[in-house]
Amino acid sequence: MRCVMMLSILAAAQFAVAAEDEGDAKARKQLVGVWKGQVKDGAKGHVITFKKELISGKKGEKSDLGEGSFKLNLKTTPWQMDATYTKGRSKGKKVLGIYSIEKDGTLKWCVSTGGKPRPTKFETGGGQFCLILKKPKEKKE
Repeated sequence: MRCVMMLSILAAAQFAVAAEDEGDAKARKQLVGVWKGQVKDGAKGHVITFKKELISGKKGEKSDLGEGSFKLNLKTTPWQMDATYTKGRSKGKKVLGIYSIEKDGTLKWCVSTGGKPRPTKFETGGGQFCLILKKPKEKKE
C-alpha cells in the first residue's frame, strides 16, 4: 500500500514539473522578439530584445542597457521575471521584477533598482521603474 501511495505521489510530482516546464516554455516563446516602448511616465526609446534564454536592451540608438539571462516564475501574481547581467561592469548583478502581458499585447515589466525589494505594483518611483512595451507590427508585403 505504501509503495502504491509513494508511486502515486512521484507520478503527480513529475506531472506538475512537466506542466510547469511547459508553462515556462510557452511564456518564453510569447516573450521572444523585439519590444519597443518607454518607461512609464518617463523616457522613451527603449528597445528590449528577448531570445529563448537571453534578454538585451537599448535606450535610443546608442545607449546599451546590457545583456543577461532571465528566469520566469509563473506561480505568483503578478508573474515574476528576474534578469542577471552576463556581460559588462554589471556582470552578475540581479534585477528583480514583475511582469504581465495585457490582452492588447502590451508587456509591462517593472524592476527594482539599487538592491531594492521586488516591485509589487506596476508603478515607477520609489526605487523601481516600469517599462511599457509593445512588439512592432510586422509589415505585410
